[in-house]
Amino acid sequence: MGHVAGLVAAIAFACMAVFTAILLYQLVRTMGILNMFLNDVRVETIPLMKKFGTTVDHVNTELDRVDGILTAAESMAEKANTATKVVSEVVTSPIVKIIGVSAGLGKAYTRFKRR
Repeated sequence: MGHVAGLVAAIAFACMAVFTAILLYQLVRTMGILNMFLNDVRVETIPLMKKFGTTVDHVNTELDRVDGILTAAESMAEKANTATKVVSEVVTSPIVKIIGVSAGLGKAYTRFKRR
């Protein structure tokens, strides 16, 4: 009976060893596939990161250009505002003087007529 128990234990150990070997084989195969996947990701990611950096540089260049355009537009708007104020003052001042002189002449004419 001791031989039978030893034989059963040996068969159980052999089954566990085969099962463990199969698991280790699948694990090694999975790790190999994962390693290839990560290598592919690395190979594809590096050029993408370089392109991304180039794109960011181009965007920054365009933003600087747009900033210059907006600064120029702001300057032109300020100059137009100043020109509008000057024209308004130039036109308004003589009109006010003409109105004042006309009112004065009207009063003088009225007084002169009464005499």
